[in-house]
Amino acid sequence: MRVRTYGRLQLTESEIGMPVEQAMQLPWARSGVATLRRTRLGAELEIGPYAGTIAFNDKFSVTIDELVPGTVAACLAISSSGRKQNSQKSSHGDRVAPIVAIALEFLRTLEGEILGSLRKEYVTVTSQSNRPRGRISVRETVLHLWAKGRTDHVVTRSRVLTEDTPVNRYLLAASIRAERLLRHFPDERRSIQKCIHALSGAEVYAQPSFPMNLSEADQSLLRSLRIAEALLSGVPFRSQQHGEAPFSAWVNVDRVFEEAVRETCHRVAPASATVTDGKSQRIKIFHARDGEPSAIAKRADPDIVVQHHGKIGLLDAKYRISGERVTEDELYQLIAHIGAFSADAGALVAPALNAPPGVRRLGRINGGCTVDVIAVDPTDPDAMASVIASWISTL
Repeated sequence: MRVRTYGRLQLTESEIGMPVEQAMQLPWARSGVATLRRTRLGAELEIGPYAGTIAFNDKFSVTIDELVPGTVAACLAISSSGRKQNSQKSSHGDRVAPIVAIALEFLRTLEGEILGSLRKEYVTVTSQSNRPRGRISVRETVLHLWAKGRTDHVVTRSRVLTEDTPVNRYLLAASIRAERLLRHFPDERRSIQKCIHALSGAEVYAQPSFPMNLSEADQSLLRSLRIAEALLSGVPFRSQQHGEAPFSAWVNVDRVFEEAVRETCHRVAPASATVTDGKSQRIKIFHARDGEPSAIAKRADPDIVVQHHGKIGLLDAKYRISGERVTEDELYQLIAHIGAFSADAGALVAPALNAPPGVRRLGRINGGCTVDVIAVDPTDPDAMASVIASWISTL
């Protein structure tokens, strides 16, 4: 069966092939990819902001299509360095699965990282030996060896240079999952297998922790890790053992679209403008005067904040089934952000599902701030950049 992002399906228990309560415990259900509710005739499946495949068993699975086919492949083509890979531009007829597009893009970025040599780190290794190497730990030697009669050994600590680092473990885990997804792409599968071999110095973890304390200057590595994160959160590790049977794999299209809009703003904004993440600014929505009870701790978190010529513009990316026909909830959320930031302009960026791409003015609110909807084609990075650039130029 097929359904779209944010879509719904009515299913019977015979189609599911298992009790509804049991299906509610499947990995994709626990991860919030879709919600399964019991109904009078069976069950209702409600999809979140994801695309991919969710499997109930070896015989029944549901394919979740993007609202606009090709969104993931095209949005991934917008890199943090401002470079675009035009060969990835998708058309509306592109049927490459979104999660496969993630795996293909991960392979492209990973090959660059491996060609640049693997990251190595010095780590402290504790060992027991009758041939000491490194610093001898007197305390541990006396308490843990000599006290037990092993007077011919000592405990030593030494620092060794190793490839078993948090970064390499994370990349290896993602590579193993990408290899499973690329089973129908022989050339790419061979390439990812070479990457797995190159990363063999790292230990395999089912759920490795995202590497922290990375250099902000190393944008190429950070991009590879962010794409790896999408694979690790969207492809269950145990699916590697299922052969050709259906397995669950998903990608958050809303998040991919939001990141593409943010990177586009960075690229098209004038050099004198500042583009930041609104969440990181920790601007409060509510305040309290002296003598009043404490205000509710609620912060404004627009996706993008653009500051230019002393003016502030806010953008919120919304990859929704309503397209550019925004809902009242989305509109009021944007207005709350505008008030908190004292912004001069605000806009919702959404896929153009009902009309051609462009900027549509909704009006002005008290204080003169303009409110717009920016409708874009999420499968055309160049056209999306052009529309967003035209809006930023009005600040």
